[in-house]
This record gives sequence, C-alpha cells and structure tokens, in this order.
Amino acid sequence: MLDIPGLPLPEQVTRYIRFPDGVLGRITVVGDLEPELPDGAQYVTQEVYEELRAELLERHDTRVAEMLAAEKESRRQQYEDLVAAGIREATARALSGHGGPLDDDSALTGAGS
Repeated sequence: MLDIPGLPLPEQVTRYIRFPDGVLGRITVVGDLEPELPDGAQYVTQEVYEELRAELLERHDTRVAEMLAAEKESRRQQYEDLVAAGIREATARALSGHGGPLDDDSALTGAGS
C-alpha cells in the first residue's frame, strides 16, 4: 500500500466469505472497498465463519479417523488371510503391515511423542 506522509491510511477490515460449495474464505479489504463476490458467495460474520470452520474441521477429523480405522482393519484382514494360506506369521505381518508401527494409533496422530 502506498504510504504518503500526512495522508491517513484507510482502515483494513477482515471479511469472511462462504462460497456456494461450502468453502470458506477470509480476505482483508481496505476502507470501503468491497470486492465483487462470485455468484452464490456471501459475506458472513466472523462468528458464523468460526462456527462453520469448526464444523468442517470436525467432519474432516471424523473422516480421517474412519479412513485410518478402515486401513487398519484391511491390514488385519490381509494378515489373517495370509496366515490362513499358510504364510509364516512374520512374513504375513511384513506383507500386510499388520502389527507394525502403523497399528500404533500414536504413530498416526503424533500422540505419545
């Protein structure tokens, strides 16, 4: 921004936006300038933005946990199938990844480190 001595600088204001596809945005505008939003996008208050953001983060965390649990179950099933097929336990663990560091939930979440 151009700084001219003696000329007051317009105030910067943070605006919060919700796009039609659910994406959230945050922009900083100067003074009374308001950018034209795409069709369907709307300005929301900071409180609404924070609530929507918290909901998105919670849904994301839930989905990641579901995916990790499904992956863990898949490795366990592969291990059991390999053992049932007569593969040695150590080899079955190595091939499937079951019982290894990925089965330790703290390795995935960073807990315990």
